Amino acid sequence: FVLIFEGTKPMSRLTDAHIEELDHEGFIIVPDFISGDELTKLQAAQRRVLPTYEQIKDDIPQDQAGHSLLKCFPHEELDLYRATMNPESIKFARKWLKTQDIHMRVGCLIARYPGHSRGGIGFDDSNLHIDNGNNSLLPVTEDLREFGQIGFWIHLEDVEEDQAPLRLVPKRYGRDMTKCIPLVCKGGTLCVFTNFSLHSASAYARKDGQRFTFGYGFGRADHYWEGLINYTQLGENTPVFQKFIGGLTAAERQLWRFPPAGHPYYTEQTLKLLEDQYPGWDADEYRRAIT
Repeated sequence: FVLIFEGTKPMSRLTDAHIEELDHEGFIIVPDFISGDELTKLQAAQRRVLPTYEQIKDDIPQDQAGHSLLKCFPHEELDLYRATMNPESIKFARKWLKTQDIHMRVGCLIARYPGHSRGGIGFDDSNLHIDNGNNSLLPVTEDLREFGQIGFWIHLEDVEEDQAPLRLVPKRYGRDMTKCIPLVCKGGTLCVFTNFSLHSASAYARKDGQRFTFGYGFGRADHYWEGLINYTQLGENTPVFQKFIGGLTAAERQLWRFPPAGHPYYTEQTLKLLEDQYPGWDADEYRRAIT
């Protein structure tokens, strides 16, 4: 069956009940997580990063398998960087990972186009998998959720049944794809799952259009054995990323692997360099923490 989220506007806040649901089901789906002017702004930003089918239909890019495209940081859209700092998702990730000390893992945008066939349709299980294999050096733990990473994937535009919806299998059904839930949804819908959640791609059956997804994830700061795609190479020669980092507070920068205020790295010499490298960096915030 297909779940289509529409009609009356449901609760869109991430709560402790969602923690329990994620623990029990392996994923949660939250309609209208992004809406109104914010949704419109992010849709426009996404379309400046990912081409529409009409723009590339004569030469469709191929990434992963079939007609699809994946782009990770860096890109030139500051609004998308800022969207990863959604306070609800950060708070939720900290609860899920059982620590305040978390790090951003990766930010990606994905496009599926006509011709994308990976995963098939219906109950096809050819691409059923979890993401742990390319995200961690450690095998899955069945009872310690904090050894996983948590991902926030937002469909900023509508996804129809023939537009390669992500298929998710509730934990209680194991690998039974006859119980899978295709993520057919309205724009602004959030799907939260972990690198232990069973899911599958599906084929793009429509002859035009595209399916866009925007996502980001978090993991524990002390889990150095985890990660997918790094971003520590973006410190120089990436103006939008540098501007984004410069506009954060010291506490917010910790999510992006920067040492906390009060760390011995921060001296007058390094603070001057940081002000130069990251426009907007407030060195006084760090000076006040120096003992």
